[in-house]
Amino acid sequence: MGVDLGSSTTTVSTRRIDQKAEPGEAASSAARFGAARADDAAVPGLPGDEPALIVLAVPATWTSTRRRAHAEAAANAGFEPAFLVSEPEAAARQYAEVQGGEAESQAPLVVCNIGAGSCHIGVVSRESDHYTVEAAKSADDIGGREFDRLLLEHLAGRHRPADPEFWARAGDPAETALRAEVLDEVRRAREYLTDHPSVALSLPGLARDLRLTREDADQCLTPAILRTVGLVEEAMRDSGVETDQLAGVLLVGGVSRMPLVAAVLGHHLGVEPLRPDLPDLVIAEGAALAGLARMRSDGGEPTEVPVGFTRLRTSPDVMVTVMVVVFAVASLVGVALLNRGGHDADEIDGGLGLAPTSEVVGETTVAEAEPAPSEAGDSAEPAETEREASTEAAVESTGGVSPSPSNSTPASSATPLAPPASDQAETAAEVPDVVGSTVADARRILAEAGFTNIAAQGDRRDTESPSYGDCEVTAQSPSGGSRAEQDTTVTLQYVYVGTDSC
Repeated sequence: MGVDLGSSTTTVSTRRIDQKAEPGEAASSAARFGAARADDAAVPGLPGDEPALIVLAVPATWTSTRRRAHAEAAANAGFEPAFLVSEPEAAARQYAEVQGGEAESQAPLVVCNIGAGSCHIGVVSRESDHYTVEAAKSADDIGGREFDRLLLEHLAGRHRPADPEFWARAGDPAETALRAEVLDEVRRAREYLTDHPSVALSLPGLARDLRLTREDADQCLTPAILRTVGLVEEAMRDSGVETDQLAGVLLVGGVSRMPLVAAVLGHHLGVEPLRPDLPDLVIAEGAALAGLARMRSDGGEPTEVPVGFTRLRTSPDVMVTVMVVVFAVASLVGVALLNRGGHDADEIDGGLGLAPTSEVVGETTVAEAEPAPSEAGDSAEPAETEREASTEAAVESTGGVSPSPSNSTPASSATPLAPPASDQAETAAEVPDVVGSTVADARRILAEAGFTNIAAQGDRRDTESPSYGDCEVTAQSPSGGSRAEQDTTVTLQYVYVGTDSC
């Protein structure tokens, strides 16, 4: 089973190991992200009690952290992935499957995946059934939602004088409900222009219809699509591949249906792009084919459901281990204090402040303790004997260096077992809980607590995502309330709407 968990739709493709793969033979379905689950009756072709190998497609440029988070999201939707496959490899596998005998060429293939929220480019080479992503590039501000925003700005610039109040509201990020409805209508108009020369827009809140032609839309969106050409050229340079060495440029993702995408890429690259009939299903079908290849290499259909991807969660075992170590250290310190005895223990219990006269050798602190003068003369001799024994032990532990008594006075000759807490460098502290704060507030709160090494990673969300605020922190590591060294890097995950200005 191949899963393409996109930002606006989830695409699932299923294949059976005993089924000869033919073009269009895979059972596939697309559903809105958040509605499609593995146990959803709206998703056809999913195995019931049969063992299933679930393969999740991810962009080739993502870090391991983002891949793990994506796998966690898929698992929460009921698609527990057995392994991950890069989107360029999945697309190349589906292309080879469709081409059949014509795909014997080992020439590299450029995969251009333009979806709702991002654009991913990959150069894939193939040797028999082994696929390698030679280079990859990504941009999170090229995609369907960005195109819709640009078209809305184009319409506003043209019609604002006639309805200034409406366009002021439509352009206000605070008008979330109205802006979401307007952008959704613009999206439908953009998709309609794929097969028609013009479209009439009925924007909510506007009394009259607006007309948008494909020519106007192309002029508005060409600069953004030219950035895609730049990404393709960068990936080809990184892989050392020239245009005449390519097997082709494969367009996948729902936005690649726009005729403008193929026209701009073909004109600037000098290669006619390959346009599948269902470009938004290619990645999921390729991921399913990667799962079939893995099962065949393992000797057949698995007898049990494969182990899923490791979830991102706090381990209780680690917390228990830390608590045991803390209690053990506290117990040792307590025993040492009790065994110390004499007037030192009495003074510590009484909360008396004592002047330290300690010497540090390496990481070992040697402290001298001298009892206060006794009122009974006959008790002074045993106390002096005990002090000399302590001094001799301290000399042996420091390699023969004896603490100097010249700085001692009868009023402040005794020394605590360690310097006061204020004199010790505090290296560990409690990590503040900043989930729910903005990125700026989170950085300030962490800095006030002594944590200045902060790494922030943002995920772009649309208006149909769960109700997160712009720049809101959704997760952190280490978690809030735990203790960590103050030079530890605190990783923040946050969401943003539109352009990342966090």
